[in-house]
Amino acid sequence: MNPPSTTLKYQRMQRAIERLALASEAPALQDLADEAGQSVFHFQRSFVSMAGVTPKEFCQALTLDRAKQSLLAAESVLEASFAAGLSGPSRLHDLFISLEGLTPGEFKRAGRGLLLQWTTVDTLLGPLWLAATSRGILRMAFMRGATAQALMAEASTALPEARWQEARQDLAPIAEEIGRRLAGAAPSQPLGLLMSGTPLRLKVWQALLSIPEGQVLSYTQLARLAGAPQAVRAVASCLAANPIAYLIPCHRVIRANADFGEYRWGPQTKKALLGLELARAG
Repeated sequence: MNPPSTTLKYQRMQRAIERLALASEAPALQDLADEAGQSVFHFQRSFVSMAGVTPKEFCQALTLDRAKQSLLAAESVLEASFAAGLSGPSRLHDLFISLEGLTPGEFKRAGRGLLLQWTTVDTLLGPLWLAATSRGILRMAFMRGATAQALMAEASTALPEARWQEARQDLAPIAEEIGRRLAGAAPSQPLGLLMSGTPLRLKVWQALLSIPEGQVLSYTQLARLAGAPQAVRAVASCLAANPIAYLIPCHRVIRANADFGEYRWGPQTKKALLGLELARAG
């Protein structure tokens, strides 16, 4: 019998994680193993090797009490962030992520002269589509059944004059780094993000980068962190407009009552991301 392909392994893991994330009560390990076509021993081992936590730890991390505790702990994170100043490079350096805006000239030319390369990435939370220039990642989305062509068409509306090119080999190092991080590994190389948006959006997205993995904030707390405490609704709209899934971690913002809330790429994806991160953080 031939071993399952990497894509099939990811698909099995995605199904298991999403079932665990959406279940009101944790399903039996035997049921999850049966659905994955594996013994309990092999399923548990596969889950830990790919997700970095056990199914039990994942479920425990998604309890209401755990989310409430994380929101309370966020106050100390906010204080530390304010003390350091968001303009400082410490958090961005720690996360191996730098954020840069498109120039006014690139906006004016609608992307003329820009080469945008794209590819798809298999991950334990489903396939990702990403587009990048030589300066950094411009778009990244959980595909959720959408085609690469549809996502490219949507992204190209902002820069209609840019040139698009599929480039699996050129973008392989970025794809591998993203897959490593989603699986819980420490960053091994820096990633650049090339953003376009209003000054408030850029402030909010930069503020999101200061939220450590395994920590959540409320929308009100994020508004304070972004320097716009009276603009909670506007800050929430900035999250909805986030063009780069996961790396700009809008999934780490939840409601003040500890409800996980909505997510541009599906509530099940948000719960899965939070479950993995909260469980890894202990």
